[in-house]
Amino acid sequence: MNSIKDTVTNEITIEKSRFITYLFKCDNQIDAKSIILDMNKKYADATHVVYAFITEKDTRSNDNGEPKGTAGLPTLEVLRKEKMTNVLAVTIRYFGGIKLGAPGLVRAYTKGVSEALKKAIITHQELVSNITLNTSYKDSFYLDKNLNLAMDYKKEYDNRVTYHIKLLEKDLDNFKELFVNLKDEYRFELLNSEVLFI
Repeated sequence: MNSIKDTVTNEITIEKSRFITYLFKCDNQIDAKSIILDMNKKYADATHVVYAFITEKDTRSNDNGEPKGTAGLPTLEVLRKEKMTNVLAVTIRYFGGIKLGAPGLVRAYTKGVSEALKKAIITHQELVSNITLNTSYKDSFYLDKNLNLAMDYKKEYDNRVTYHIKLLEKDLDNFKELFVNLKDEYRFELLNSEVLFI
């Protein structure tokens, strides 16, 4: 999946209407709503403030008064096509007096976000699994020998050994298979597992 490094702005004029597109790096719905609220205040005099955002958990779009399906959804489709995540796109339109019709609006909003993406510094994000395992000192030696799939790991020592293991999602199935095979002979307790973007 891809994301953007920094906020990007792009402006186009079509049939005297101004379309100002912003792209924001945005990791969750709460941040997206806050940015959208700020943009509505900043551009209170605009005809429309259209948005779409996509994260690993949520996708939303809003036409903000444009004919249904002509603004927010086309914006979202561009983000999907480019395999973007954790991005909020907001396009402000100042109506120039000439109606564009539904096909014209779709082209305009699509062009606005596409051109903004061309200006953006694209970052590649991969799904990473963070796994926490707990085992005895004796059994930890066997796990140590089989951590070649891990991107990174650290150990904490107490009465038992706790492992914090970071794996790329593509390696997770192989690790689980190894873990199941080892568990037949050695005792490991899975404390936590979560998947995140990096």
